[in-house]
Amino acid sequence: MTSVTVAAVDLGASGGRVMAGQAGPEGVELHEVYRFPNDPVAVAGTLYWDILRLYAEVRHGLAAAARRFVLAGVGIDSWGVDFGLLDASGSLLGNPVHYRDARTMGVPPRVHAAVPAADLYALTGIQQLPFNTIYQLAATPMLPHAATLLLIPDLLAYWLTGVAGAEITNASTTSLLDVRAQAWAAGLIEAWVLRSRSSRSPPTTRRQPWRPCPPRARISPTFPRGPGRWPGWSSTRRC
Repeated sequence: MTSVTVAAVDLGASGGRVMAGQAGPEGVELHEVYRFPNDPVAVAGTLYWDILRLYAEVRHGLAAAARRFVLAGVGIDSWGVDFGLLDASGSLLGNPVHYRDARTMGVPPRVHAAVPAADLYALTGIQQLPFNTIYQLAATPMLPHAATLLLIPDLLAYWLTGVAGAEITNASTTSLLDVRAQAWAAGLIEAWVLRSRSSRSPPTTRRQPWRPCPPRARISPTFPRGPGRWPGWSSTRRC
């Protein structure tokens, strides 16, 4: 058995790092390749993630890892709930807002008036915190202009690969995932988030060309190179 080296991008609320993991006959060896701060930015009363800076740091870290190792694949992990919105051309509609921003104060009762809290919990199975994605979307003026929603690691992966999608474990933090079906909660999304929109595509753990597919529990060690589409939540294609 020959050794295989993969890179992991680990993003936290205050900092990030790029690790290289070598798996071989003797076990797994970890190497910290690059570390960087993650400082939010407050503008006009709103707290944002500096997502372009994070993207630049991720690229620096992966480049450093590639200089030291032959990489078989890359994975990206971050906190949940926060997201970026893309327009129909794939351009970002503003910086992602920080989950600690106050914009969702008073929003959960408004959501629960349409979707009772007990029903929401029975469907999604996660604690109803005011920063969950469903409440953030209710406080997002740009939502009507968006074609695609990408959570933070999926957004970075999209910029790195040209492939957009939704990874299922991170999708579970949104309060929009049906915990039993392991798929987007279609009725919830249509009734509350998308209103008149009915197009979405299922979350997956495997990067692949744009096409409908069931959620997957297997993580591919590699990802496609070059432009393409990976099933995300999009208003431009029906599953």
